[in-house]
Amino acid sequence: MKKRFESGQYLIEVIIGVTIGAILIGAGITAIVPILKNNLETKNVQIASPLIQEYLEIIKNIAESSWFNIYNPPAEKGISSQFYLVSTSTAYQIFSGTTSTIIEGLSFNRSFSIENVNRELCGAGNVTTNSITSCDNGPGGLGVADDPSTQKITVTVSWDGGGLISRSQYFTRNRNKTFIQTNWTGGTGQEGPVIEENDKFATSTEIDYSVLIGSITIEGIQN
Repeated sequence: MKKRFESGQYLIEVIIGVTIGAILIGAGITAIVPILKNNLETKNVQIASPLIQEYLEIIKNIAESSWFNIYNPPAEKGISSQFYLVSTSTAYQIFSGTTSTIIEGLSFNRSFSIENVNRELCGAGNVTTNSITSCDNGPGGLGVADDPSTQKITVTVSWDGGGLISRSQYFTRNRNKTFIQTNWTGGTGQEGPVIEENDKFATSTEIDYSVLIGSITIEGIQN
């Protein structure tokens, strides 16, 4: 009778031990899984960060060599715009859309957006998210104006599983070429930033620009 009691007691102890072990193992797995997931995400961020930095450096070079390509991309600009870079034999070109690359068996998607930038003091002050207002007095006056010499670039990298990081940077046209225009005979049609010297202007009304080179004559308006 005593032996049967001892055997039953041992069986209960074994069952209790197995139960406790299962609980501990389950708790251990529950604690380890988030750690492994965090380590994996950290690794993906470490891969994605240089991809962002590479794009920012390339875009900086494009902005310095040809601001027109940044200011006038192949599709509409804005916070949700998406562009990517393609290397050619001589330079990088901007295309609309996204591009992807496989690194360590995982697909990383990369793109960047281009946004116009508004500034206080009618374009001469600090960057602001406020909407454009009237600026009759020009730069330095009260109001908000678009600054065509500043663009906001945001590079985004995402990967399978919902991971995503992004970084924004402002680029400024700081290598402007200045020239004095003395010939207007090219007529109207100049649109956007002037990327090279020419003899054109935007529009004209009641203006004679063809008779004497280097001058603009306002014609008399007859009633």
